[in-house]
Amino acid sequence: MDPVLNKPTLGLALGGGGARGLAHIGVLKVFERENIPVHFIAGTSMGGIIGSAYAAGVPLDSITEVALQIRKRMEQLRLLDFKLTGRGLLKGTRLYRQLGSLLGEELTFAELKIPLALMAVDIRTGREVVLRDGKVVDAIRATMSVPGVFEPVPRGELLLVDGGILNNVPVDVVTQAGMKKIIAVDVMPDFPRNQPGQAPIVLAPKTAYLPPAMQEVMNTFLIMISEMTEYCLRLNPPDLVLRPEISNQVSLLTGFELAHEVIEAGECAAQAALPEIRRLIAQDEKIAAAN
Repeated sequence: MDPVLNKPTLGLALGGGGARGLAHIGVLKVFERENIPVHFIAGTSMGGIIGSAYAAGVPLDSITEVALQIRKRMEQLRLLDFKLTGRGLLKGTRLYRQLGSLLGEELTFAELKIPLALMAVDIRTGREVVLRDGKVVDAIRATMSVPGVFEPVPRGELLLVDGGILNNVPVDVVTQAGMKKIIAVDVMPDFPRNQPGQAPIVLAPKTAYLPPAMQEVMNTFLIMISEMTEYCLRLNPPDLVLRPEISNQVSLLTGFELAHEVIEAGECAAQAALPEIRRLIAQDEKIAAAN
């Protein structure tokens, strides 16, 4: 029997969501404060960025400081390197360098304190790609490359973009890593809660500065991701799903000025779920002891 299965193993699946993904910081704050160990992290897009920093051992206070710094409009503009030709509106080089300064440009997956996997999609074949070797910042750049916004990232014969297209909350990757208890954190709008003929419970986030036509395209993109996530979670159900209550003023691309509130939303969601989380940990420890 694999020795990893003879010890407590709690894994996290952290979903993508742009500025909404800052809620993962709040979730991890509760885990750290309550001494809840994390043995594996799989992340997509912003979930991959936050998960990578945590897996690298970057203090949560430092991660929070960076997130709050991005609240400032001038700081957001400093990270945007617009281009007029080629793929994507942004090169992503400035953000890549910022991540490199936080994590270390040469940090590899093998050097992480917590095992990690990041999700991407090969835009040439339409297939998922799980990244778990090489330099971490290169994998982050791939998992965060929203099509049309950032340039795709070449990796050998692959051309990688944001993994949220197919697997925004990668529970299956955590399962494949041998984790016995899995907590998923989904920060995207839960559109499947809306029922035909009834008043909507969940409204689409508002992306500031977008013209109406582009807002409709963005909403369509979010709806498709939400439905795909619902399907994936039914196919590979985690033990617990956390869905922080995030303002619809926070979208994939805008709302970073509300970083403090988004982080707090993640903290509230994890705090409210603590009894269930502790129950899962107790079950995990009991299974490990029996083996």
